[in-house]
Amino acid sequence: MIAYSPAGNGAFDTNAVNNIRYAWNAGLGTEVFMTPQPKSYKKGGQQLQEVYNGLKAGKIDVKRVWVQVTSPVNWGANAQANIAFLNDIVKAAKTYGLTIGYYTSQYDWAQITKSAPVQGTTQLWYWNVNGAGPGGETPANFNDFRAFGGFTKPTAKQFGQVENVCGFVVNRDIYSLTNLATFTGKKNGEIVVGDVF
Repeated sequence: MIAYSPAGNGAFDTNAVNNIRYAWNAGLGTEVFMTPQPKSYKKGGQQLQEVYNGLKAGKIDVKRVWVQVTSPVNWGANAQANIAFLNDIVKAAKTYGLTIGYYTSQYDWAQITKSAPVQGTTQLWYWNVNGAGPGGETPANFNDFRAFGGFTKPTAKQFGQVENVCGFVVNRDIYSLTNLATFTGKKNGEIVVGDVF
């Protein structure tokens, strides 16, 4: 579920709370995505704080946030500044007890961070597609994964993008069953997100 929009200087997506509730009511586990705005006056940690506070205000207990590190054109040319921005997100996540995962690809990571190693314990959701639609899918397995940026194994893979399923445009993903979480639901009256796998 997208919880942060990079529009302008970046802001919490207020639709996230209701979208998470709809997914929960339909029996679906939910992961939270943050598309940060690295060119904002706001540091990465402040942007993560906005996600965390927005979800908590909506009685959503978040365990993990996936940070989208894609589209190099949306990032600055200074890899060190990009790394500092991401490290600020990781630092803020620690204060909230959150796990950070990165949604990226080997190419995007190399362009944005110059292949810098990740900081701390992070997870990887990588994408590898040959184009939009079913014809652009790659195999629904991890056989194409190659270690990069300190990521030694993936948690999930996006193998299809912009596909029409029952009238909805979706992306297709797989995740490792060895990473499958044992709890998805409510805790202290709050919907728990970020623990699907």
